[in-house]
Order: sequence, then C-alpha cells, then structure tokens
Amino acid sequence: MKLVGLTGGIASGKSTVAKILTRLGAAIVDADLLSREVVAPGHEGWNEIVAAFGREVLQDDQTLDRQKLRTIIFNNPDARKQLEAIIHPRVRALAEQRIREHAAAGAELIVYEVPLLFEGKIHEWLRPVILVTCDINVQRQRLQQRDRIDAAAAQKIIDAQMSLEEKRRLADYVIENDGSLADLEIQVRAAVAKIKAT
Repeated sequence: MKLVGLTGGIASGKSTVAKILTRLGAAIVDADLLSREVVAPGHEGWNEIVAAFGREVLQDDQTLDRQKLRTIIFNNPDARKQLEAIIHPRVRALAEQRIREHAAAGAELIVYEVPLLFEGKIHEWLRPVILVTCDINVQRQRLQQRDRIDAAAAQKIIDAQMSLEEKRRLADYVIENDGSLADLEIQVRAAVAKIKAT
C-alpha cells in the first residue's frame, strides 16, 4: 500500500487530478469533504465554532455559512488560528481513520487530497507529495471564472496562499496543468507509475 499526498494552488486543477487518480484505481481521502463532516450541525466541531464565532456564522438550515467564516478569518489571523485549531485536529483524526479503512480494504494507492498541505506541515509526516500547478495567469483566470470575482479579488486570494514556486520546491512530483486534459492524464499516469515503482 502506498500513501500519497495531493495538493495544489487554488484553481490549479487538483480536483481534476483526483478524478483521474480515482479512475486509475486510487482511493481518495478528501480533506475538504472531511472538514465539512467534522463541522456538521450538532457535531463537537460545529458546537465549538458557534461558541467561538456566534450564531451569525450559521445559515438558515444551521449549517455553517462558509463564505461568512472565510471573510472573518481572511482579515483576522487570530480568528484563522482559532478556527484551524478547532477543525484541523478533527480532520486529521478522521483522515487517519479513513486511510486505515482503505488500507484494510486492500487499496494499493491511497491519496490524501489537502488544499493547504504544505501550509499545514502535513508533508512532514506524509510523503511523497504530488503538486498540481499551473501558470499564475491561468490560475487567476480560472479562479475568477469559478468564484465569479474580479482579477484583484482573485489575486488577493492567491497571495494569501504559499506561492506555487515555494510549493514546487517542497513537492516530490509536480504536475503542470496548463495544457489539455489528455496531457494532464499522461503526467498523472507517469507520476503514479514512478510512485508504485519506488
């Protein structure tokens, strides 16, 4: 069994690579999905967030208003740390549980997909790491289209993350997502072949 980390800059195509890996037989553990699970209404994480940030971060159905929370933490480093301290340990514990379940089921390749893998220092215990990257202009355009925001807002979000150059230095495998889907799949297959051979 091989355990691999998967990350990428925002709007770089990480989710597309995860879909290709799934088609190639990998079991995916998605940190974004786990983070939603640990803060579902009534869960301990949800209770702590409501206690820390107030009921105004809830939507009518009692789920978290992720956009409102994002706005709060984007401009307040202390609030961001507080939120991360609630969510991250729970996500890691649940991820480890899911990884064990996939391993017990006989998965040969398990991929832990984490947007902020390097920022969260996950690479210190999880190797190898695949980084999905692209040209900064392509990244900005994709983010603008995806989130329906202007270039300045997109750049502000990109600037809040670790730079792709720094991520490239930390990654074991770099997949460039500037071309076609077919080209992307060729790169993913090559990375998987190398990982399985080591």
